[in-house]
Amino acid sequence: MKKFVVTLMLLALTAGMCFADGLNISKPDDFINLKIGTQRGTIAEGIAKKMLGDKAKDQLITYEKATDVIQALKVGKIQGAIMDEAPALQFVKNAPEQLKILPEALTVEQYAIGFKQGNKELLEAVNNALAEIKADGSLEAIMLKYKEDPTAAKPEDIDLHVGAKNGKLYLGTESGFPPYDIKVGDGYTGIDIEMCALIAGKLERELVIIAYPFDSLFMAVNSGKVDMICAGITVNEERKMFTDFSEPYEDAKQVAVVLTKDYKAE
Repeated sequence: MKKFVVTLMLLALTAGMCFADGLNISKPDDFINLKIGTQRGTIAEGIAKKMLGDKAKDQLITYEKATDVIQALKVGKIQGAIMDEAPALQFVKNAPEQLKILPEALTVEQYAIGFKQGNKELLEAVNNALAEIKADGSLEAIMLKYKEDPTAAKPEDIDLHVGAKNGKLYLGTESGFPPYDIKVGDGYTGIDIEMCALIAGKLERELVIIAYPFDSLFMAVNSGKVDMICAGITVNEERKMFTDFSEPYEDAKQVAVVLTKDYKAE
């Protein structure tokens, strides 16, 4: 009897290990029986909770940064990840033998800059500046540059307009979200950073960047610690209840990331 029980335990463990390797993961619906990782406080976390239902308390693990989610996937702490498409593409590009994106997108959404409700003067000014950099092609050029190579610029390459005549513009961001927000040494680069620097220049204000965990950004802007927040933030009806948003600057998707068929967790 003891030998029988041990055999069953070994079979169960082996089956679990094979399943965790991701060999049978081909669509997001397969995530229902997996441990899923997401960045804390993001749309991805909400998608995972809805997908897992009551299983979320046992199968969902949240992390501070998207980079942490991917590392957890690589070492086998989770078997699938949900995140924004652009950073997912960068992670896969850097490790194509390890990671893949499932073909079925989970959502289609838009990114925008967030403001404390009622700060209409700044919102209007930023919208006007955003319209200008869209129209003259500079926003598109920034996006193409970083999506091709997230290391395309150094912090010192970005003009933050130090000493600008209209004072400082405080930006709250989250720094582990390539190609949008990237911490490099003591500074920051990425699509959101360079875009906001251009906007600050249009307003003749100095851009001051303050990094927070993603789930603290909305509190930071609504408490007045920063003037605006920008970190690949998706606009949805829930967030619009307590935050005002600029016009969208980017279309985006949520996708599922898993290990490639032949790669075993480290």
